[in-house]
Parts: sequence; C-alpha cells; structure tokens
Amino acid sequence: MPASYREIDYRIRPGKHAERLMMAEAFRRLKFASVESYQYVGLGSVYFSDFKLMHRALGITKMVSIERAEHDKRRFEDNIPFGCIEMKWGDTASELPKIDLSLRSIIWLDYDGRLSKSVLGDLREIVGRAVGGTVLTVTVQSKYERKLGTNGEDESLASLMETLGAERIPLGMEPQNLRGDGTGTLFRNVIVAEINQAIVDRNAGRHAGQHMRCKQFLNFRYEDGVRMMTVAVVIYDAGQEAILGLCRFEDLAFYREGEEIFEIGIPKLTPREVGYLEAQMPCNEEDIKLAAIPAKDAKQFANIYRYFPHMMFSDG
Repeated sequence: MPASYREIDYRIRPGKHAERLMMAEAFRRLKFASVESYQYVGLGSVYFSDFKLMHRALGITKMVSIERAEHDKRRFEDNIPFGCIEMKWGDTASELPKIDLSLRSIIWLDYDGRLSKSVLGDLREIVGRAVGGTVLTVTVQSKYERKLGTNGEDESLASLMETLGAERIPLGMEPQNLRGDGTGTLFRNVIVAEINQAIVDRNAGRHAGQHMRCKQFLNFRYEDGVRMMTVAVVIYDAGQEAILGLCRFEDLAFYREGEEIFEIGIPKLTPREVGYLEAQMPCNEEDIKLAAIPAKDAKQFANIYRYFPHMMFSDG
C-alpha cells in the first residue's frame, strides 16, 4: 500500500487546514507553562504542515517527527522546514518510548488509518509517562465500513471487535449502531476510555495528591474525501486543577468535553460569496444576510470563518 503522503497533498485538505488553525488557537491557551517551552511531537509527513504552523503560531522550538517511511528518508530530510525538527525513524510503537515525556508536550498522533489496538497502545505509552500539562491529540479515520459475510450477514461489528478487542465494544451494540457517525462516536468513547484506564493504572498505589487526571476539550469531525475524527485531552496532576481552569478552553466556540461533536464543515462558496459573508462577521446565524447563498452553507461559514481555508479560493 502506498504511503499516504504519496496519495494526498495534506496542505490543501480544507477540513484539515481549518482543524490545524483551531487546534493552534486552543493550544495557545495553555497556562501550565509558556507554550513556547513545550515540546511538539507529531507525524509530520513529507509536508510538515502541522510543524510549520506550531512553530510559527506558537513559537515552539523543540519538535520531534516520527516517520516510518525510512526508504524515502532523503526526501523527508530535504523537506524538513526548520532546524529544530528532530526525526525519529520507525513506527510509533517503537519510537514513542524513545521520546522524553518528562517535558511538557503537545502530541498530535495524526494517523491516516482507523482506530486499532496499536493506536490504543500508543495512547497508553504516552499517558503512562506524560508530565502534567501535556496535551494528547489523536486523529483517525471514522468512516462506517460495511462488511458482509458469505451469507450476506453484516459483519461490521465483528470486524471491529477483532480490530479493537471485544472487551472495548459496549454490550448490546448492533451493526446498525455504527452507521452515520456511530463509528466516530464509538471510536471517541474507546479512545477516552483507554486514556482514562491508563490514568487509573498509573495512579494505582499513589497518594491522592499525586494522582494524574485528564480533561477532553476537542471532539472534531470533518471530511476531506474520507470521514475523520479528532479528540484532544489535557493530562494534568491533581495539584494543577486551578491552572486547568485558567486555560478557559470552554470559552472556545468549538470546545467539546463529551460525545457532542464539532463538525468542521467547509461550505462550497465562490470567492465573492466568501467576501460577502466575511464582511458580516461576527454575526448571529439568524442575522446573516444570505443573498443567493444557501442557508446551510452560510451557517457552516459562520461557524468557522476565522479558520476558513482561503488558500482554496482565488479569482484567477
């Protein structure tokens, strides 16, 4: 199977572009230490798009990119945008244990595949060692995949049980529960449950004042050809509860702490329509003047106008 960076130009995926900007705004609110002092860990691909943004927008200068395509090492090295990016060659399972997580970190595991046991293992590795104030973000595909057996029976749920472990699938779940955004909801719940269990395991035998905790603050969905989901949590210790409050993540319009999702919908608008709507922002949905623009598209634009991917639009 070809590497995803050879199939997709990650720079021009509009949903992903908006997501990066929204995440950077959320990360800028961190109060556990100056955000410039954080370490950024990610899966940069050959484009290093998130690394460029996190360096320019947040001022982070210690950065680590994990890449398994060592056969294309020369190409990656030729495209490293800044001298502060350290490359780790191998898969996440082998390379994450080598990264110093005693440093406060912003970690974005931006996978191009679906949720799996190996992804959950990566989450446990990070949660088991992360210092208070660390942000852990995970992105996976969440499209419903229908699988039919030889007799025509729906084996979608059985396939997920094999992929994730039957113990992680709620009792009473049926294949039809995976349709629509049901797969994304399941994946979000499995991710959060795995993180919480890893924290419980880490806290075993520790005094309550030394316990680690976590708080979800992002739950995105978007579609750039395939349905994707992103969940972000901040990991902190019991003594940092007041610092967490200072971050004021809940003031963000896209803040989500549970199953409720924030849909990053990119409306199909002409450059003139973008300018017409932008001139009205910020604006309550009911006060938007639509002209000939469909109401659904105008609402989507109002929800994300500050993060709208203008590089997709030109009058040329």
